[in-house]
Amino acid sequence: MSSLISIRQVSKTFGKGPSEVHAFGPVDLDVEEGQFVSLLGPSGCGKSTLMLMLAGLLDVSTGQISINGRPVVSPQTDIGIMFQDNTLVPWRSVRGNVELQLEMRRLDPKAHQDRVMYLLNQVRLADFADRFPHELSGGMQQRAAFCQAMVHEPQIMLLDEPLGKLDAMTRESIRSDLQKLWMTKRPTVLFVTHSIEEAVQLSSRVAVITPRPGRIDRLIDIDLPFPRDLAVKNSPEFVTHVRDIQEIFRGYGVI
Repeated sequence: MSSLISIRQVSKTFGKGPSEVHAFGPVDLDVEEGQFVSLLGPSGCGKSTLMLMLAGLLDVSTGQISINGRPVVSPQTDIGIMFQDNTLVPWRSVRGNVELQLEMRRLDPKAHQDRVMYLLNQVRLADFADRFPHELSGGMQQRAAFCQAMVHEPQIMLLDEPLGKLDAMTRESIRSDLQKLWMTKRPTVLFVTHSIEEAVQLSSRVAVITPRPGRIDRLIDIDLPFPRDLAVKNSPEFVTHVRDIQEIFRGYGVI
């Protein structure tokens, strides 16, 4: 069976000559349909660079990325993307921001109201549908942004550290929301994070990335049941995965 996402000998360098910076790669990676794969590595290892190349927003220096067997040579408009800073516009309500994703794709928001409200209900924002972003907490804004990224039911989602700026309690709550949304439709997800615990909690596989230039050193299957609630997080298997990955990064000298 062919992979949904295929990454072959992909690398990225910036600049030329003496100022050239080898930022990432080369790496190989196959991602199957429905997998939740976390890209886990230290700051500056090229995780976000890989995300931009996957989205077609940054050219590869070497190698090739393919999605559904088609080389990525331009921006990918049929995927869902979410970055650390949400893309909500301040002059639209929560509902209006989610609908904006549909409008940009020339879909009729009225025909998708059930989907919009279903997502807002899933993340406990239905009562805030007519509020504006400045009236929401940071965590609520990120929940709205998740709905915005998922409303068109993308086959692939690229999530570039979307929880990085949140406090610990809010982050834990939104992890649960994200896990629930993913379990409903099982889109293929690539998720950038610095958090070992977060990667183990959310992922079906964890790609461990070395310090710059980032290379995929290990691919670790996380064979734990979903949803990964507190009971799963307290299990010996979960704790062992976290400890083993910590030892890998200790070997790199980053923790």
